[in-house]
Amino acid sequence: MWVNFIDSFLFTLLYPITLLLAVISGYFISRKFYIVKNKEWKSSGIESSVIAIFSLLLSFTFLSSNNSMKDRSRLLHETSDAVANLRRESLFMNDDMKQATKNYLVGYLAVLSDFKKHYEVGKEKLIKEVEDVNGTYLSFLTSKSKLSAEDKQEALALLPIFCDLNTHFYRIVYSYNERTPHLIIILLLVSSWLIAVLVGFMNGFHQQRHYLVPFIFVVIVTLCVQSIRDLDNPQNGTIQPVFDDFQNQYQSLLHSTR
Repeated sequence: MWVNFIDSFLFTLLYPITLLLAVISGYFISRKFYIVKNKEWKSSGIESSVIAIFSLLLSFTFLSSNNSMKDRSRLLHETSDAVANLRRESLFMNDDMKQATKNYLVGYLAVLSDFKKHYEVGKEKLIKEVEDVNGTYLSFLTSKSKLSAEDKQEALALLPIFCDLNTHFYRIVYSYNERTPHLIIILLLVSSWLIAVLVGFMNGFHQQRHYLVPFIFVVIVTLCVQSIRDLDNPQNGTIQPVFDDFQNQYQSLLHSTR
């Protein structure tokens, strides 16, 4: 349930507020337990190391989420190439094979060109739709391969590309579930709050209040965490995979006379 909350718009609004409250709490801790009681606080010398550890964690999570996003984009391009290869290969074959391949690709692209809408309905239903399209085409290839040596040769030529399309589809579906581990997200959030307390605490020892450093810290950390959330959520984040290639291929096939 808390994972859904982190993905929600409410978390987007609340997270910077919690960071700001953490900074303020750190400030008042230093004032209440040191300044008011005239206690002297000496730096232990590891404050910068603690902040560096948080920076490494933030950088690692950012890089991991960005790599996952790039892998999804690369997978979409590979799938688009496989669709084009299957279509081009079929153009040199007999009319039955050519038409069956075109019908298959139209059904396949009808799903991928509007992948987000189909995924929102349900992953199981999405998989069932593509399996039905794949099953029909595979049955056709199997039946054609039994008619003559020429038909069998054509079916065997198309089969590897067809298998690639199957593989790519399932990789796209399951890439949507490949999120940053929950423990890492928890660690990132807790660390950011603790560092925010430290920032406020260290600023509390100045005679004159400093606003710029805490402000910069809150803004930078908020933007970084929000970017990680977007990169890590291909379905609802603002940074989403682009399916324009499939939409263009779908429209091209629908209007093709070949």
